[in-house]
Amino acid sequence: MVRLLLLASLLVGCRFSLEDEPEPVFVDRNCTPNGPGATCAAAAGKAELSWIQTNVFDINCGSGSCHGAALPEGGVDLRPGQSFQNLVNANSVLESSRKLVVPGNLEASYLMLMLGDYTPDMAEPAGVAPPGGYMPKGVPDGLCCQKLDAIQRWIMAGAMNN
Repeated sequence: MVRLLLLASLLVGCRFSLEDEPEPVFVDRNCTPNGPGATCAAAAGKAELSWIQTNVFDINCGSGSCHGAALPEGGVDLRPGQSFQNLVNANSVLESSRKLVVPGNLEASYLMLMLGDYTPDMAEPAGVAPPGGYMPKGVPDGLCCQKLDAIQRWIMAGAMNN
């Protein structure tokens, strides 16, 4: 009996709470967990467009012939001073019924689907994979997950021009 009471008191002290659960990890994300490089590590906690512009768009998207040329792919110019107006509440050329970035709504933001951050069935409304494939092109594992998380935080914080 004493052993049973001792065991019961130990179990009561070991409270499990759903609040202690870690954030969900999307196993289908097209990103490199804990990617190499200083900008991946520096992405922790970032949620400002200015940081994303310098450390994601300028490096991975807006340079060269993709989204920084005179005729940017998909009509999306991601050069400095252009990205905000070309993303936030802007219709996608590929899917005209979808907005590229919907402030506060990741699943309705087509940009996150194109970056491979979630699967097409998770989109609002559910859809199909981007016709040209996931971005950034030529990067097999996509962006590092920390950079995708920074873009997520920016969208969830209202996708401000900051």
